[in-house]
Amino acid sequence: MAFGAAAAAGAVLIGGAFAWYAYTKTHAVLMPTAYTALKIGTPLEETVPRLPDRTISDPPVDRAPTPPPPGTDCRYYRASGELFVPVDHFRLCFDKGASHELLEKSVIPRPGTTDQVQEQRREWAR
Repeated sequence: MAFGAAAAAGAVLIGGAFAWYAYTKTHAVLMPTAYTALKIGTPLEETVPRLPDRTISDPPVDRAPTPPPPGTDCRYYRASGELFVPVDHFRLCFDKGASHELLEKSVIPRPGTTDQVQEQRREWAR
């Protein structure tokens, strides 16, 4: 009886952890078309309705093509809702000043795909 209860509790914990992982990853996806539509200089309050509910909690800052601009608050989003595979990320950096304008947006490529990012950018711009 005790073993069955422990196994059931473990299954519930593992299932809950997977559900939370899937929820956080799929609710932090900024579609490439929405990313492309964002324009530099747009105020944060106009941008927020087009953004996902969540940002990612573990941004791949080590793979970013450039460091974030000084004086900005950056938000990171996934470019795809796929789970358990590396995906590209989008970085949106907003001015910390009163204007809170979008100052920079960039693609952070998934590991090993730096050359493919240029091709994707061309596709997303169409």
